[in-house]
Amino acid sequence: MRGWTKETIDRFEIGYAPDVPDAAVRLLESRSFPLVLMEKAGLLVKKEDGRYVDRFRNRIMFPIHDHRGETVGFSGRLLGDGQPKYMNSPETPIFRKGTLLYFFHEARVSIRKRQEALLVEGFADVISAVQAGVDYVVATMGTSLTEEQARILRRHAETVTICYDGDSAGTEAAWRAAEQLSAFGCRVKVALLPDGLDPDEYIRTCGADRFAEEIAAARPLMAFKMDRLRRGKNLQEEGDRLRYIEEALREISKLSSPVEKDYYMRQLADEFSLSLSALYEQLSRSKPEQPKPQVNDGGKPVRPALTKKLLPAFQNAERLLLAHMMRSRDVAFIVQEQVGGRFNIEEHRALAAYIYAFYEEGHEADPSALMSRLPGELRTLASELSLLLVADDVSDRELADCIRHVLNHPKWLMLKEKEQEKTEAERRKDFLTAARIAKEMIEMKKMLSSS
Repeated sequence: MRGWTKETIDRFEIGYAPDVPDAAVRLLESRSFPLVLMEKAGLLVKKEDGRYVDRFRNRIMFPIHDHRGETVGFSGRLLGDGQPKYMNSPETPIFRKGTLLYFFHEARVSIRKRQEALLVEGFADVISAVQAGVDYVVATMGTSLTEEQARILRRHAETVTICYDGDSAGTEAAWRAAEQLSAFGCRVKVALLPDGLDPDEYIRTCGADRFAEEIAAARPLMAFKMDRLRRGKNLQEEGDRLRYIEEALREISKLSSPVEKDYYMRQLADEFSLSLSALYEQLSRSKPEQPKPQVNDGGKPVRPALTKKLLPAFQNAERLLLAHMMRSRDVAFIVQEQVGGRFNIEEHRALAAYIYAFYEEGHEADPSALMSRLPGELRTLASELSLLLVADDVSDRELADCIRHVLNHPKWLMLKEKEQEKTEAERRKDFLTAARIAKEMIEMKKMLSSS
């Protein structure tokens, strides 16, 4: 089956639904499962004459797990001709497709450790990728990425690499998913596979090593967008060239990083021999329109609902460490030994220094006493952290996980710089340098994933 080994088939619990109308009905009845309940679970269908029949017939079956690892639904791929090619369990109280990511229950640890997720579309893409050694992969199960799925990814990873089907539909879907993820604060890259292949097809055709190289060479979102905007345009023709520049500026205007914005502005200026000042003037006109303020029936402005800001994973890790340190002298000494002053945020470094000093003076854990010694700006932070809902006893694993996020963050920043160097080398068509940097990036990622 698609070159999957028996070990892989067993790991993903892949099975088969026979081409008979009541195989599941008879099995469930023999094990005393109520058929009414099995219909509600999406395994059976009730006919007009009151008989129950199997929902899935003559299909390769893929169990779908929730994020705790419990089986909540199935997807069946038809053997032979016919439609639909894939059939999923219906929405049930325990199976809501838009809130789940396929394989997330197993990939979560690797995703958190790497601070990166690989996002694909289908079951087969995930299974082939895992067999190829990529264990931080999840899938949207063939539907558009939802807000809830994007939120889940952001809570566990700083970077999401999208690798959808290489055809035009897959590219459009990748663009939409990237916009969704960016809105939640993810750093997004896109890996476009050649010849319109999907990840499963590419791995079977070109092998695991080539697939790993394609993922390592994934492009930053803005570079992907600029390549996409070029399609269908003849940049030697003035009208197409101006349209491309305007569309590119519209996307550049959405960038939050001034450095990244300046990088792509200079790239446009160099490519088309334009002045930066002219481009920046045009950019000011290309900024996304601000939504008009809403008013109520009385004509008064409606105050927008406050939304909770999603913080980067390393920042959450630092906040959790500080919260536990305020509550535990033992935790503070462990963090002092392993992290010391290497917190990434200056305010966090300062608070950590006060906590270390507080315990070194012989005090027991007492957040109120600690806060009374802090200057005003740090007292506000400490007060906020003291209200965080954290367990009284932090596990060794959770503590190590937080420390790893804090210490690895500067290395991820170095990796991002390498990525920009590679993009610049590709733009100059210095492919030898780009390949060397790509190899360095692979080694850096290996070191990070093993740390």
